[in-house]
Amino acid sequence: MSLLVSLTLFVACGASLPPATVAPPSPTAVGPIVPTAPAPALTVATPTPSTLPATVALAPTLTPVPTHTAAPTKPVPTSTAVPKIPLVASFSVLGDLVRNVAGDRADVVVIVGPGQDTHTFEPAPSHALAVRDAAVVFENGAGFDGWLQRLYVASGSRARRVTVTEGITLQRGGHTHAEGEAESHEGEGELDPHVWQDVRHAIHMVGTIRDALAAHDAPGAAVYRANADRYIGELRELDAWVIAQVATVPEPRRTLVMNHESLGYFASRYGFAIVGTVLPSVSTEAAEPSASDLARLVRRIRSVGVPVIFAENVANTRVIERVAREAGARVGPLLYTDALARAGAGADTYVAMMRHNVGAIVTALRG
Repeated sequence: MSLLVSLTLFVACGASLPPATVAPPSPTAVGPIVPTAPAPALTVATPTPSTLPATVALAPTLTPVPTHTAAPTKPVPTSTAVPKIPLVASFSVLGDLVRNVAGDRADVVVIVGPGQDTHTFEPAPSHALAVRDAAVVFENGAGFDGWLQRLYVASGSRARRVTVTEGITLQRGGHTHAEGEAESHEGEGELDPHVWQDVRHAIHMVGTIRDALAAHDAPGAAVYRANADRYIGELRELDAWVIAQVATVPEPRRTLVMNHESLGYFASRYGFAIVGTVLPSVSTEAAEPSASDLARLVRRIRSVGVPVIFAENVANTRVIERVAREAGARVGPLLYTDALARAGAGADTYVAMMRHNVGAIVTALRG
């Protein structure tokens, strides 16, 4: 075995080598023998566990196998947020009231959205899923959202149902001429469901929503009370504002003609006379008026001297425009009666809707 191989093996094994000596050369026949100094001993340092000396360059480099160390485990984040309560409101106006009371503690699904007619609405399968998964379902009642009963049963929902018109004295269909003569028509005797047109009734509805949510979610009761108190304060200011605005219209000019009987509560609260409607009903599901019905309405508008008649966002304006032409009246700005406007249209909340309607009515009738 050569010296190189021996060194390699010993260094690799971490052993010490004995001193090596070199024998003097044998005599030759040429010249005298010249003595030479003995070669220094070759010493190989024993490596320590931490370092290998630079003199052992002949040994192969050994890469230590790293000891496996587990990466530190990150804690699984634990959410402290309260899961939002799934709620359903039957139509857009009611949905806005519910959202104002529920705040961030709930997700509110509105079945009949902005610009849609709740009277003639036909639910889709997606609406059944929303009702099925809801904790509380808020409905107007008084025949306004009658399709909800079928939807609730078909969905298999176990949600609590809350009718927000309970406790409100409902008016019945049938409007009064400006002269005070009661008109008889096919809608007379129907319960009028449009209670939110009187802001005081909207305040009652907010209280019903507050109590229902507090009963379902006791930990959030204080939040619901605070939200309701804030919102009721805003609604009281709105009611006072409406009264002040209407006072600027001379009483003889406080007359209303619309597409259907949607402003009965508004008229009763704020001092208007409903002269007539294109559809003689509290619902837009009523049959189209006959030619004689329209002729009678035109004569009434002329006799009373109604200057402006109003179209509604849930109805076709074609007939109301025809009546206005024949009666010599103007068509006023569009009113939002049964549904809010779409987002950004200026009447997309209950308060904004009422302010829009009152501003449009007052401005048009003042002349």
